[in-house]
Amino acid sequence: MDFVEIINQIGVLFFVLLVGVIVRKLGIVDDNASKHMASLIVKVTAPLLIISSMSKKSTLSSSQIGSILLIALGVYSFLFLMTFIIPKVLRVAVTEVGTYKFMIMFSNVAFMGFPVAYAIFGDEGIVYAAIFNLPFYFLVFTLGIVLIRPHHDETKFNWKQIINPGVIGVFIGLTLFWTGLQLPVFLADSFTLIGGLTTPLSMIVIGVSLAGVKLKSVFTNVRIYIFCLIRMLLIPLLVMVVLKALGFEGLMLGIPVIITAMPVAANSVILAKEYGGNDRLASEAIFISTIFCIVTIPLLASFL
Repeated sequence: MDFVEIINQIGVLFFVLLVGVIVRKLGIVDDNASKHMASLIVKVTAPLLIISSMSKKSTLSSSQIGSILLIALGVYSFLFLMTFIIPKVLRVAVTEVGTYKFMIMFSNVAFMGFPVAYAIFGDEGIVYAAIFNLPFYFLVFTLGIVLIRPHHDETKFNWKQIINPGVIGVFIGLTLFWTGLQLPVFLADSFTLIGGLTTPLSMIVIGVSLAGVKLKSVFTNVRIYIFCLIRMLLIPLLVMVVLKALGFEGLMLGIPVIITAMPVAANSVILAKEYGGNDRLASEAIFISTIFCIVTIPLLASFL
């Protein structure tokens, strides 16, 4: 396992986030511009990233792909169950419940998940991680939007919102994935180029949100520390125990555990801004959980 590569990815994450803090402090980007950037990510760059990622050819057999997807669906079902339990255990405020539920369900699979999977498992790990993350792309833009909205506003949710660019991107990507069809080269390259903006723009938006938060409040929020321990260590360990008991091993065991242990998803800030969630709480959780992963990921990798 290349621990240097893991630390490097975390360092890149923090550096781009710091750029977001700086441009907000200098007045280059304000909160209004940040919200428009979030919309750009949700409606343009992220969907194109999904299409680009899912259009890659796979060398796995149908049975292998099916097994990985079944494990992924099982893990996400378990995480969904946890959205009802963890907020109650942590006694989360009503206005923060939606954001916590989203952070329980979704981790940073794109920026952290793939590089770490490669650092630990090599090229084959990327392929398994890409298949495992297929439900993520669909759920984050459907169930994720439902979860992250403020608790008191759930009855006003417009179900037409789940027909959004992210979901459309998933369906196009799945069509390309299952049929083996290839986009014209100029389109594929364009989608890759524009989709590649998702990670840096997301981290800048997170930095802008963090710029308005006092560091003291970030480091003294005990609830976030407990949440990170549960989300990034306890839950992955439970996933590992269950999968081992079911007879899974190798990458079928390692990828679900490592992906589940990733820090809070960058999408939590983006979608919180877009749909009225608590983006400052999400920013704080991303900051703390990313620090935590310096310890938790190598620890889990050693268990594997």
